[in-house]
Amino acid sequence: MLTSRELATVIIVIAVLTLALALPSSRKSLLTSLQSLIKSALHPKLLSSYLVIFVTSAISTAIAWRIGLWDSSLLKEAILLTLTVTLPMTFRSMNAKSGGSLVRRITRETISLAALIAFYIDTVPLPLGWEILYQLAAIVLVMIQAVGERYPRHSRFGACSTLILICMGLSLLAWTTISMLRTPPDWHSFFQSLLFSFWLPITMLPFFYLFSIFALAGQVFARFRAIKRPPSIQLRIAVLIGARFRLGLLSRLNGRYNHVSNATGFRDGLVKMQQFRADLKCRSADEAARLRELSDYAGISGVGDSGRHFDRREFGVTKECLEWIWVVQNGQYNIQGGRYWDHMTDSILDLAEHDLPAKHGFFVEVTNSGQVWRAWRRTPGGAVLAVGGRQPSTKFYYQGENPPATWPGSDTGEWFNAEHESGPPDWSYNDNTRV
Repeated sequence: MLTSRELATVIIVIAVLTLALALPSSRKSLLTSLQSLIKSALHPKLLSSYLVIFVTSAISTAIAWRIGLWDSSLLKEAILLTLTVTLPMTFRSMNAKSGGSLVRRITRETISLAALIAFYIDTVPLPLGWEILYQLAAIVLVMIQAVGERYPRHSRFGACSTLILICMGLSLLAWTTISMLRTPPDWHSFFQSLLFSFWLPITMLPFFYLFSIFALAGQVFARFRAIKRPPSIQLRIAVLIGARFRLGLLSRLNGRYNHVSNATGFRDGLVKMQQFRADLKCRSADEAARLRELSDYAGISGVGDSGRHFDRREFGVTKECLEWIWVVQNGQYNIQGGRYWDHMTDSILDLAEHDLPAKHGFFVEVTNSGQVWRAWRRTPGGAVLAVGGRQPSTKFYYQGENPPATWPGSDTGEWFNAEHESGPPDWSYNDNTRV
């Protein structure tokens, strides 16, 4: 039997779908989206994945029953855990970069303080009417929070929604505690349900790992097929053995190593995979040296004999964002009426992706005519990097100790025309990861 919290969720979903279908403006697009979603969800490969997931979950549940962690009263919990926890975890595991990261993430999601609090709160749901109001309010507040995080100018609304959500969570904790003090639960059933909610995802870790291995291998083989021909069974086996069935190695078998697809057989495939591992080892050593240099020179001002600044903190992300600003400037030139813009910086930069604060420090400036522009940022070490242009598709680079006082294309020699000359040393140097 569904609890009031689960029933409230079902009611809200049905109400939203009914409302969307009742509105002519959204009916067609919704039906098209649902049709596409159902078609994708029922793809034969996914159906086989669902079957394997359900069988594995059933085996784990059967073992739990044998050792006393599960009985028939927890059938609904087993089904819901499989559908809402293990199924999403299975497909999220495809993004794991290593076995260690996969284990840490699954463990964190399963046995974290947030998971414990969520289980505790779910023990005593609110009456149905209050549950519906609470969930609707939470949906609206989460949407406002997302807008505040995405657009810094609305950060105040995001902060307010976060505060309200925290207060709502605390009130649910208080409600649960008071209710349990008034009417104590069956503690045996309580802890049995708690332990089973930990048991199912944790015992499926080997399955998650194997699923990730074959999912990553499938992506690699699909890429081989696209650039050359379908890989032979011998090559597939060689790749898996050469990667030593390790997620960390398979996840790094990217387009840089497409030459592995040229292997003529099993032995040649093993040789090429050995070369792949050797290259990774060299790159890892180079990356360690880069990170060591980044740490050793942090806080040291000035430039070396190469013309590059010593302190290179955030050089990579600064250059990446400036390059993106250049792309958007050229893409928006005609849309803005044949002018460059200086008002879109906050909206085009993905601060979360680049781990940048709301006060990111990027500045975009244009001349009065709107035909010349420059964008610059000062790095934590004090160096200033800039990019600019004076007509569509032109690109100029700048490095210095102070923000540029001149415009791209001027005769001062501060700006380097990327089309006709190599960039300044800070721009020419690769500050990105070596791996």
